[in-house]
Amino acid sequence: MASNDTPTQKGNFSKVRLAVSRAYIMPRSRRPMMMAGGVACLAILAFTLVDATLLDNTVLSGGDLSANHAITGSNCRSCHEDAGKASTRKCSSCHEKSGDTRGVYSMSAHYLYRSEDAGRVDRAVREHGTEQECSTCHREHQGRMALITDVSDKQCVACHDYGSFNSGHPEFAFAQKKTPDDSTLIFTHVRHMKFVSEKLAKSGITYLEQSCLYCHNPREDGKSFEPLDFDRQCGDCHLPVTSETASLPVLDPANPMSPGVETLGMIQARRGPGTRWAFYTNPNEFTVSGGGRVKKSPVYHADPWVLENLKLIRRMLYADPGLSELLASIGTTSQPRTREQYLEAIATLQAHVDELRSRPEQEVQDDVALLDDYLKQLRAKIVRMSVTLTPGAFDLAMAPENQNITPAQKGAFEDLAFKLTKPCLVCHVVDKAAIQAVQKDQRVLRRAEFSHRAHIVDRRCLECHTGIPVTKEMAGGKPLGPLADRAAIQNIPGRENCIACHTSSKASNTCVSCHSFHPNKSNRSNLKLFVDTK
Repeated sequence: MASNDTPTQKGNFSKVRLAVSRAYIMPRSRRPMMMAGGVACLAILAFTLVDATLLDNTVLSGGDLSANHAITGSNCRSCHEDAGKASTRKCSSCHEKSGDTRGVYSMSAHYLYRSEDAGRVDRAVREHGTEQECSTCHREHQGRMALITDVSDKQCVACHDYGSFNSGHPEFAFAQKKTPDDSTLIFTHVRHMKFVSEKLAKSGITYLEQSCLYCHNPREDGKSFEPLDFDRQCGDCHLPVTSETASLPVLDPANPMSPGVETLGMIQARRGPGTRWAFYTNPNEFTVSGGGRVKKSPVYHADPWVLENLKLIRRMLYADPGLSELLASIGTTSQPRTREQYLEAIATLQAHVDELRSRPEQEVQDDVALLDDYLKQLRAKIVRMSVTLTPGAFDLAMAPENQNITPAQKGAFEDLAFKLTKPCLVCHVVDKAAIQAVQKDQRVLRRAEFSHRAHIVDRRCLECHTGIPVTKEMAGGKPLGPLADRAAIQNIPGRENCIACHTSSKASNTCVSCHSFHPNKSNRSNLKLFVDTK
């Protein structure tokens, strides 16, 4: 175009300076099409404005919301931000509690809810870089009858690349690692089932699995079982009224390095923390001989006199037993019990504080109120799992040994601990002058949902639980050896047993059939009790 052209001219074209039209030529044949296109665009714009302002986006919606979200109507802004996908912030505005800093429905809470391991939260954030949006897994606009909690396998394997349950799913962790069950309980199934079966047969009950249910008591929901309880399952036979300790030497206050136990009167006079029980114990249960020896009968489960003297023996063996003194039983079990240990320790401290409530001094009462508040906050943090718990904090093996006693004296104190716990050794293991902890909670598949009630219709207990071949011996087969029937055997079926029924042509084998990763809303108040004060 020539540089000297005026603004009113289009200029000339090419070197031969061909004239250029003042306006583009519009063929008559295209004018109707252009006019129709313009009208259509205006109609769409008008329709969009009417739908957005008067019809609340009813027509342009991606589909009907699920019944749970139908109350929001067609107001897209209740879930969406800036015409984008539904945001987690919008979800939280309805589903989270006020002041809930971690979030019951956050990805962090998902990991905590299933594993009770706060460390998994940190690892998950490092792996993903950030929290996953709720809408990544929970898809809406699938219709009124669609369940937003039904997550497809395609969505799961996007992160968990396991393929299908039948082909790619790994073996259950306990079976893969061959994790032993609680080995601190001296127990055989066959011996106890024979006794229980004979007892039930007198009442006309011959159903063998009923012997299993005598100890394994299902919860109301039929999924898992109540924790084992001595009074409910064991007390009928163990520790009868004739049980008694060995005759033990009484501790000489003038020679504390000589092994001995405190009598009931000595404990009452000392008035140590957690010894209020001594003032309510029947003194006739103790026999003190003139030779400076004492014997107790009967012996109760978790007998406070036995536990108190075990604590005194541990103080002689270890320079600082630490937090282990707050537990009745010590040691690790096959399943993590860190949270349980912390809660038991807090309960022990609370009992010590309660013993001070009768003191009239105002300064004591002020301290009691302050300690009550501290323990309340600590208990709340542990219950809602908002703090990282330290495994091994109660491990006696971490305590330094007392260097002021000789090996001979150490052996004498350990021997005293075994004599003191003679009635306990029928079932329990005693080590380091402590009764070793027992795994009372029988839940193993902690990251999956399993309902015994749904399976018992088709299978019996001993048809799946075959790790210990109880049925063969009960039917008169060859007696099981000591290594084939013991508490340490994990008598839980593995993945192969499940595949027999859970296939694409039989029972459901989708991810959500077993993995309900979402926190249970019925326990929502237990997950978060107070505003996080971290």
